[in-house]
Amino acid sequence: MKRIFTIIIMAACLCMAGCDDTSSNVPSAVRSRISQYSNLIQRVDECQYHSNTVYFFCGRSDISNSKDYLFSANGTLMATFGGFGSPGSGNCADFYETARVVRVVWSNGTYLY
Repeated sequence: MKRIFTIIIMAACLCMAGCDDTSSNVPSAVRSRISQYSNLIQRVDECQYHSNTVYFFCGRSDISNSKDYLFSANGTLMATFGGFGSPGSGNCADFYETARVVRVVWSNGTYLY
């Protein structure tokens, strides 16, 4: 009986250990950008935009002059949106109309997937 109980406990621990690192489902270049921008953003959405996977960094609403950022899966800055008195970079002007959110991957300091 002790042996079965030990096996069950070990299996549960292994499962929990694999479940903790949800950030591994996000490209390392994007994880690096999240670390870099974490104090400026409140959420990161994985989106499909023109058949490409991109990451939309939603600026914090409690910061004046807050901007939103759009990164490719390899961490390249594609566009900025907003900011005080600025429409952004002007790149990817159709993003809001054509992009489709797939999932939220990071929110307020926590990886969700």
